[in-house]
Amino acid sequence: MDLGLLQRELAELIGVAAATIHNWECSHARPNSMHIPKIFEFMGYDPFDGELDSGYSTICKMTFGDHIRKKRLDLGITQRNLAKQMGVSVDAIRDWEKDRTKPQTEHQNKIVDFFEYNPYHVRDVQCGGSM
Repeated sequence: MDLGLLQRELAELIGVAAATIHNWECSHARPNSMHIPKIFEFMGYDPFDGELDSGYSTICKMTFGDHIRKKRLDLGITQRNLAKQMGVSVDAIRDWEKDRTKPQTEHQNKIVDFFEYNPYHVRDVQCGGSM
């Protein structure tokens, strides 16, 4: 995309320093989760759509961890903030996102509230399989 914007102009739109834009463009740094929604808004689409390893895979290929990571990044919140919201440790969120562990039953209602849908049944409904 070539809109002829200067790095400082793009930085103002997203709410970061011009040096941050430079670092992202040169792959010296990756955007923080809180900047993802603004980046998607600016671009007009999700550039990660369909890439399984980025956590932004198509719905039928998504693991439970992909669902958590995608929703968290869409909301622009950190693992730490989500952990606080869920009443669990940051390590628990990290393990869920990497599909190392599944949330305990006691956390499932909070997860459904967070997603505003039941991620445990998405594949059954939309893909004809089970997660």
